Amino acid sequence: MSTQRENILTTATQLFYEHGYDDTYFYQIAEVLNITKSLISYHFKTKSSLAKEVTETFSVRNKNIISFKLYQTYFCNNKFDLQLSTAIEIRLSTALILQDPKVSRYIRESADGHYEDMFTPHYKSFYKIHDRQYHLNINRQNDEISMLARGATAASNAIIIDFINNMLNCTLEECLDYIVEMNFRFMRVDEKRIAEIIDQSKEIIKQVGFIFKPYFIIE
Repeated sequence: MSTQRENILTTATQLFYEHGYDDTYFYQIAEVLNITKSLISYHFKTKSSLAKEVTETFSVRNKNIISFKLYQTYFCNNKFDLQLSTAIEIRLSTALILQDPKVSRYIRESADGHYEDMFTPHYKSFYKIHDRQYHLNINRQNDEISMLARGATAASNAIIIDFINNMLNCTLEECLDYIVEMNFRFMRVDEKRIAEIIDQSKEIIKQVGFIFKPYFIIE
């Protein structure tokens, strides 16, 4: 990635967090970096494409931080469990959105009217890893893995947006539980195993200790 593109992403991340998606504009990014708007347009054709890459960048960063911290503090002494690690990642990533008002605002605004931008290659690869590990009961001839990824992502995002908009009669804990459960149901994991994953993942999160910081950061 070029330095200029990286600087644009960094500045956009800060402005999206502080001002939200709707009130962040190319001219603001250009002013901060002392460049022209046309240079931003050269790298990112639209604000929605810029937001999509910002979201993908902090999502992947957080996933890597979570995985590394789990390896350092928990799986170094326990057998690695991909399902547990996944449940923890989903729960923490969703909790960041639902607990930080600035992240909630950004996600709500950036999702409005940009349905296609919710889907990134990251999600499909996520389920491919589980298929390789657990040989999911899916039809590979009709590319069910892609449908699984899109379906689970769309359902999760719809629940997140409804929770942010106070349209769901449930607690934060219940919402987080359901989103984690739903992702494993999409993968057709046994219900008893799902319950075990939920309970164990919450205990591990307490043991390890994660914090949410400004600018979409989990540490």
